[in-house]
Amino acid sequence: MTIDEAKKKIEALNKYIGMLEEFVPTTFEDLAIKLYVELESVTKVAVILNDEGYKIGERKVISKDVSDLIRLKGKGEIHELAQKMFKGNSRNVASHSWL
Repeated sequence: MTIDEAKKKIEALNKYIGMLEEFVPTTFEDLAIKLYVELESVTKVAVILNDEGYKIGERKVISKDVSDLIRLKGKGEIHELAQKMFKGNSRNVASHSWL
């Protein structure tokens, strides 16, 4: 890696951190997206949302609910970032399939 490449990666990382720090979730969906970007785990996000008392109708939030929210059309940079991360994680899971 060259110094210029390293600088670009650092700039991108700083932009990502700033964007995440400035993002204030105002809805359940926003909170789920932000948590996913922070944790990169739909299961962990579902657990946190359940711990905070969120529900889908009368039932607890499950990881599929979080996945479905991420797959929806992006509403901003954070959502787009979550979608990119989700697609990357989905590819990694698919490549480790036993089938």
